[in-house]
Amino acid sequence: MTVGPGALALLGATLIDGTGRPPLAEATVLVAGDRVTAVGPSLTTPVPPGIPAVDGRGKFLIPGLVDMHVHVYTPDRWHPELFLAAGVTTVLDLGGQLRDLTAYRGAVTSGARPGPRILFTGPMLEEGEVYPGFAGFCRHVEADRIEAEVDGLADAGVDGIKLYVTTRPETARRACARAHARGLPVFMHQHATWGAEAATAGVDSVEHLNVFGQLAPEGLRMAEPGKLTPFEYGGWLWRWFGDLDPRADHVRRLYDALIGAATALDPTLVLYASRPGALGDDVGDTSVDDPERTRLLPLLPPSVAKELVGRWAERRAAARGASEATRGRTRRAWENMLEVVGGFHRAGGLVLAGTDCPNVAIVSGYSLHRELELLVRAGLSPMEALMAATRRPAERLGRRDLFGTIAPGCSADLLVLAADPIADIRNVRRIERVIARGVAHTPAELLSALPKS
Repeated sequence: MTVGPGALALLGATLIDGTGRPPLAEATVLVAGDRVTAVGPSLTTPVPPGIPAVDGRGKFLIPGLVDMHVHVYTPDRWHPELFLAAGVTTVLDLGGQLRDLTAYRGAVTSGARPGPRILFTGPMLEEGEVYPGFAGFCRHVEADRIEAEVDGLADAGVDGIKLYVTTRPETARRACARAHARGLPVFMHQHATWGAEAATAGVDSVEHLNVFGQLAPEGLRMAEPGKLTPFEYGGWLWRWFGDLDPRADHVRRLYDALIGAATALDPTLVLYASRPGALGDDVGDTSVDDPERTRLLPLLPPSVAKELVGRWAERRAAARGASEATRGRTRRAWENMLEVVGGFHRAGGLVLAGTDCPNVAIVSGYSLHRELELLVRAGLSPMEALMAATRRPAERLGRRDLFGTIAPGCSADLLVLAADPIADIRNVRRIERVIARGVAHTPAELLSALPKS
């Protein structure tokens, strides 16, 4: 049952605190209200008398996870309980209308619904014509008013700025300058601004793999990429990514430009994995989000379950009709996607963990587990993958003093796991207890609280 907030002692677990330090065996973590008050070895960390205790012997304690790329969508597709049941205690919404986002944040903050901490950018800013399919998440801005738009969003209390597909390099530069002056990071889904142009402009995080579009062969480059829909752009990447040499000099130069500008990459690999997954390829443990495998399906609200089944069915139907040449090109492209993410990381780049849920057959919260698995396949260690979903997001958002690590003074966002995620990143799924801002939950109770319609 839900417990808290109040005083709580977690005793004897192996602590993986999110900082990257080696795990601490037999640790004690004390919580008071919504904050961590003490962390240390059990032998030297006193526990005040009368505090309720959780026996963590044989368990593993990690910070609550952060999904750095979600969309709240409409009320029927916003299920905060799913995030929390999956151990996601903070989300960053990268495109939605302020009135909706503030309402959802208010519902969680007030306790009306259990859910993650919600940070948001407000609408995605477009310099050109807004793509009708995403009009509910976007706002057209004249280039000469970009500073005023950033100021308006800052005054409204956003946590960052999102630039979208038609924003050009000079407009992006001015938006970044104003956002940084207001203490806000900038996130960008690239089309009209290409590759390293985002780093030059000052963008703090490039979303998806679009940043690598700069590397397309000359004959396949788009004269006006901002006029493509996001769906067309995604298909375009698959046309040539299989022919990319991830070890080529121009790939390394792109890494260097991003790293030199301290621009992070949020690759959302799970967003791309559905194509090779539909071919039957191994794209991680899909037991949490493939409707043919997941035990979650009967627990999901009917509208969510129906969409999940439909999305996977569409992809499997398309895969059945694919030629051998297309299948081979898809597989090579997927291998290269993993390779460039790993190459960026090995070169010293900062990788963040996000999913773009609930798009493209992605289950809110749970698909982040597979994103972490895919980051490990790309070349991050399990510890580095965990940091991509804990400490690194907090640092990029300027909130390291609030979440992302287990340390005195930080928010009491913790997961109790039954097995070691450093030994196998898939063990992050083995959640026994979720503590969000000092309130303790079990995944089972959170799933049972999901709306039934």
